[in-house]
Amino acid sequence: MKVLGLVLPALFLLSTPAIAVEINGQNIDGQKLPAKAYYYGTGGIYNVQVSFKNRRATIYFADGSQTTIQLNQQVITDSKNIVGFGKLGQFPINRNFSVGLVYDNDWIGSSSDQMQQSNPLEGFWRISLD
Repeated sequence: MKVLGLVLPALFLLSTPAIAVEINGQNIDGQKLPAKAYYYGTGGIYNVQVSFKNRRATIYFADGSQTTIQLNQQVITDSKNIVGFGKLGQFPINRNFSVGLVYDNDWIGSSSDQMQQSNPLEGFWRISLD
């Protein structure tokens, strides 16, 4: 019983509190909103829907695919300039780590020089709510 008394407080300290994303003082968690998303990795602008949960945004594309990104801010002050980070195929675990697949057209045939060359802005997204 003593162990349980020590473990539970430690778990509460390690867990991250659930914090809702706000815009103009309103909680927008769980709502699917129309938006445009600019992905620095491809330079493309996409018509999407986006939903927010805690400090993450899930971007839903027209073809049915989706990706989840970590937002840079919890309180959104400008609905036309929401910035986050997340590579396609990755799911953020916390602020520093993500898991998932890495998409590369020629991964097996790549040399080490080619694998080291990457766009430093790859993974950055800018969302503009409609």
